Amino acid sequence: MNDRTIDWIAPLGQMLDSLGIAMCLFDEQDRTQAWNETFLRFFPEHAGHVHVGEPYADNLRRFYLGRLGADEIERIDSYIDAGIARHRGQTQPFAYEHRGRQLVVASLPLPGVGRLRVWCLRHGAALDLQGLGAGLPQDAGALSSLLDRVPVGLMQCDDAGAITWVNAAFALLYGLHDPQQALGRTLEEVFRQAWATAGAPQAAACAQGLHTLREVLRFTGAPFELGLPGPRTVRVQARPGVDAIHLYAHVDITELRAQQQRLEQAERAARESAAALEHESALLQATLQNMEQGVAMFNAQGRVEFFNQRSLELLDLPRELLESHPLLDDVIRYQRERGEFEGQPPQALAHLVPYAPDAMVPLVVRRRPNGRIIEVRSIPVAGGGLLRTYTDVTERHQHQQHIEHLASHDSLTGLYNRAKFMECLVAEVALARRQQGHLAVLYLDLDGFKPINDTHGHAAGDQVLVWVGQTLRRVARESDFVARLGGDEFAVLQRGIDTYDQAVALAQRLADALSQPWTLGKLQVRVGASIGIALYPEHGGDPESLLAAADQAMYLVVESRMIA
Repeated sequence: MNDRTIDWIAPLGQMLDSLGIAMCLFDEQDRTQAWNETFLRFFPEHAGHVHVGEPYADNLRRFYLGRLGADEIERIDSYIDAGIARHRGQTQPFAYEHRGRQLVVASLPLPGVGRLRVWCLRHGAALDLQGLGAGLPQDAGALSSLLDRVPVGLMQCDDAGAITWVNAAFALLYGLHDPQQALGRTLEEVFRQAWATAGAPQAAACAQGLHTLREVLRFTGAPFELGLPGPRTVRVQARPGVDAIHLYAHVDITELRAQQQRLEQAERAARESAAALEHESALLQATLQNMEQGVAMFNAQGRVEFFNQRSLELLDLPRELLESHPLLDDVIRYQRERGEFEGQPPQALAHLVPYAPDAMVPLVVRRRPNGRIIEVRSIPVAGGGLLRTYTDVTERHQHQQHIEHLASHDSLTGLYNRAKFMECLVAEVALARRQQGHLAVLYLDLDGFKPINDTHGHAAGDQVLVWVGQTLRRVARESDFVARLGGDEFAVLQRGIDTYDQAVALAQRLADALSQPWTLGKLQVRVGASIGIALYPEHGGDPESLLAAADQAMYLVVESRMIA
């Protein structure tokens, strides 16, 4: 590699790192010359081993040793030969999965230098080598850009607790200059650094937070709170994922906690003396009546002493009822008679126990009959009373649902993605095993899609994929699960069948529907599909083997017709 190449290769690697694109440069003898940090992040098996001058064959051998099972390892040399040939002759980008990442790889010949290979995460758009100087392709990173706008800190971790992705709101909460600083670290390490940067690593809140993390993170799904410098308070909600990936939402509740603390302080001060009671009562009334939260105060006997207008609005309670200072049990009885709690899960009714302030469940979230979602907090106060707050969290819940939808659905077709499909397949196999039932997995690969994509561009190809998704949902039953596994590959999980013929019939209907011509702009388009069928338990006893069997069966299809 000449001096001129050295001058530009390092800045190029740094620029690609900032875009989340991996690169590796090879000379004309296929020897490694340079790589960037993202390359080692995508391919950690090379860290500490790759070196300048290493033949590409050695690089490939290390790559395949980490991917091949015992039944394939004897064919590693043939895989390496094929990989070298592909490297030297590659003209088009192609996609594959490595260590749980969907990657797109492209190869660019550089006359007089060698060949540059680049990899990026696949987000529904192919890698455009001509656009490297201008940034990512138009659609790449769209999901990350969307999640950066969510006013909630988001963190994704693997099963070992290592952070694999965070959004901008998370970085802001924990004082990180760049979200990339969190990658590969644990939440405990990021939390500890936040306090160290603030110059208070020995603060009581830091010690309490570290203890909470060690205790609570073992129980994925349980919400907990952390104190941060400022002071600020963050509520963390963990959501278990699939494929050893977990999503955590971090919500800044500093203002909410401050309001609750002010309420408690005002209540305590009001009881200290009769003179202070009058003053503090006026302050408390003004504060409570202007809060976005509904508030109600109950005395030691469980009778309503105070309520604000917002509590009436959130609960649809008549003012005359609460002005009569009823018992809490009377209010609950009134709500029951009007169907307030019908259809609620047990955990949403945990606050409806006989009045006992010290034994009240502190936090309950439930859906009202009008569709709004409220958070009910119960706080015991001095003297045996109870402070109860009601917060409308509908928008927050909708944000969470939207995030969950993005995590489980294909962004182009709206179908389930591969991870969600496998989650459904795991559940249905377990159910079929308990009930000695049957189910079928249909694996579809489009025929005639690549020429449309290559000739008319990715926009036309995307429209074809959207049409295919709509057609599959229209033909399949409502009880069946339809997914896009990636590229032009789709799958259908047919539930509750009795015979193999039912799966064959569905495959025939799908094949017939997909083979119908339709209009794309001024083009008359026709695609077909190869469909493989695997039946539980005849063709596999677990989700992975069923999907593999259906995929293998697809190769027996002749002229885009289904197999028998």
